[in-house]
Amino acid sequence: MERLVAAFLDAAAYDRGLAPATREAYAADLRAAADFFACRGRRAWGEVTLTDVADHLAWLRDRRGYAEATLLRHAAALRVFFNWLAAEDRIPASPMEGLERAKPPARLPRTLPERSLNALIEAVDGDDPASLRDRLALELLYGCGLRCSELTGLNLHDADLDAGTLRVRGKGDKERVVPFGPPARRALTRYLAWRATFAGAYRRGALAAALAEPRAPLLLSPTARRLNRGHVAALVHARVHAFLPEGAQATPHTLRHAFATHLLNHGAPLIDIKELLGHASVATTQRYTHVSESALRAAFDRHFPRR
Repeated sequence: MERLVAAFLDAAAYDRGLAPATREAYAADLRAAADFFACRGRRAWGEVTLTDVADHLAWLRDRRGYAEATLLRHAAALRVFFNWLAAEDRIPASPMEGLERAKPPARLPRTLPERSLNALIEAVDGDDPASLRDRLALELLYGCGLRCSELTGLNLHDADLDAGTLRVRGKGDKERVVPFGPPARRALTRYLAWRATFAGAYRRGALAAALAEPRAPLLLSPTARRLNRGHVAALVHARVHAFLPEGAQATPHTLRHAFATHLLNHGAPLIDIKELLGHASVATTQRYTHVSESALRAAFDRHFPRR
């Protein structure tokens, strides 16, 4: 069973341009399912039935406490996998055909007020390496609306200080160019000056030269490696805990949501926000209109003439 999972992941990465993060999620979900089915005596994917799939999802919900959105992700991974197996004639038919497709629950994106975000970012103002890196990470997550994977995937040549733009690789390896403002430019300038010194001091010879290559990672960990998603999540959590009121919560994606919401609040057209976020459809971007209901209420109260 493991062999077919590996073959599917390789095929999906090649044919569909599966993003590394999606590949990792698919791999974990399918291996968890394989373990469950093996415990039921299923020795091959062709022996798995719709009842097995339903029981696996119920087990994840009842025994593992998974939320509805996580269960939908597991079901989606199994559906794509079984469809591939059927298309490749590895199984007669997909057992998922009888499983009703459920829609994910509608959830409004979590965000933060503009004042809180500005205070958070401005508070990170030190000259030490962690502050320089964290300040730039926060400026780009909020100031460019980047996904965490997009931030960590940035290379040196993706940042154009003269043009004030980033070349960003989003979902499906699609590229887009995103502008950044003066605060991010200042943070980037300071960080790059430190980074050049750090690269030469931490690494020697060919290793130091490799860190200065255009394709070298922009954001470096304390050990001169590419910053990963765990690093970014930890730095956001630490800075929020240190500088915002007790009880405030935020993830890297919270800053992306705030970017879109605040643009919308200030009158940016939805179609432009779609392009900046790298959404495939404006329907995805429309959920931010619900977050802005308070701003719409204020505008109505301020401008509608009938009192």
